[in-house]
Amino acid sequence: MKKYLFILSMAALAFACTDEQGSTNGEQNKLEWGNASLCIEEPIAPKETLCYHIEFKLDTLAGDGQLAKSLSQVLRDSVLCAGEYATIQEAMAALADSMKTEWKAELAEMYDPESDFRETLQYYYTVEGSPVETVGDSILSYQTNIDCYLGGAHGSYVVFYYNFDRKTGKLLNISDVVPADKEMLVMKAMEEQLCKDWEAKDLADLQEKTGITMLGDLYLTNNFLLKGDSITFLFNQYEIAPYAAGLISVTLQRP
Repeated sequence: MKKYLFILSMAALAFACTDEQGSTNGEQNKLEWGNASLCIEEPIAPKETLCYHIEFKLDTLAGDGQLAKSLSQVLRDSVLCAGEYATIQEAMAALADSMKTEWKAELAEMYDPESDFRETLQYYYTVEGSPVETVGDSILSYQTNIDCYLGGAHGSYVVFYYNFDRKTGKLLNISDVVPADKEMLVMKAMEEQLCKDWEAKDLADLQEKTGITMLGDLYLTNNFLLKGDSITFLFNQYEIAPYAAGLISVTLQRP
């Protein structure tokens, strides 16, 4: 289980080109999209009706251009944590096999058909990824959602954004978007906007009301979404606040 909690921390994505998939805007439709998927559902024990569930559904770019290669590498390295495999489908299969092996041993050790808590052994791990509708044609933004339960008191739901330069295929870091001389201004704007969003007087009041900064300070995370003239920063559960605070996002004007 710890291994896959690590995957959640490392995975640090509505569109399409066909009538069946629908579309969001003309710019996204210039790219040729496909899909890689895998679904495994097996009983947690012999003759058991409860199952564990592993499912991956990732939209992929066709072709061998640099943008398609960069997206594929990010999906294999950061989302599936199996970058040594040549294709996304192979990476999916490898991660699923690794999960199955660990889960079977872990669940067999804890399984008791008479237990009132046996439903807590019904693990699941689902990953979905697709491009995000944006304004303009210079950036491809991609979002992944990971929804899972791996034991314990509750499940986890995390979201990661990845932004690519469509011409070069480069995966953009926050340093490519926020110049060094404007970092402090953006940090101040982030603090002020969060206080405004939550009707807090200052950062101390914000923490008391929401738990934000209780587990960590605000920072310029690489988990951001570019959309037109705005930038949205997203902090997942436990990054800067307790689980109960949920996903924390703040949208600012791009510097």
